[in-house]
Amino acid sequence: MINTKFKAGKYYIGDLAKILDYANLTNLKYGFGSLDEFAYVNFELECDEIADSDGFIYSVDSANFGIIDAKIIDDELLSSRILTLRHGFIANKFSSHPLARIVDFKDEFEVSICNNEITFGNIILNL
Repeated sequence: MINTKFKAGKYYIGDLAKILDYANLTNLKYGFGSLDEFAYVNFELECDEIADSDGFIYSVDSANFGIIDAKIIDDELLSSRILTLRHGFIANKFSSHPLARIVDFKDEFEVSICNNEITFGNIILNL
């Protein structure tokens, strides 16, 4: 099992290529790391979509799926990618189809990889 703790706060969960600019994407490593002051976990997923234990279905366009502090999200970058932040989701600007989530963790939480399962606090993804 691989795990780490994250501080309470709002976090983006989804395809990291949707919200990160080219410079940050090229510095992204698989596993646990940080981009400036933003801690992240990045997993290599090779699928088009994946569902979590809440029933949310994430769109995966690149192999970079993970979690990172939502403060890193740049509205201008989202707009240039025809994406927007709506009601706690990153969505297609025109269809409003949700592609990724922003989750507000009220307490410190653990991110772990174990037995074909990724856990973000109480959110579970089965691989």
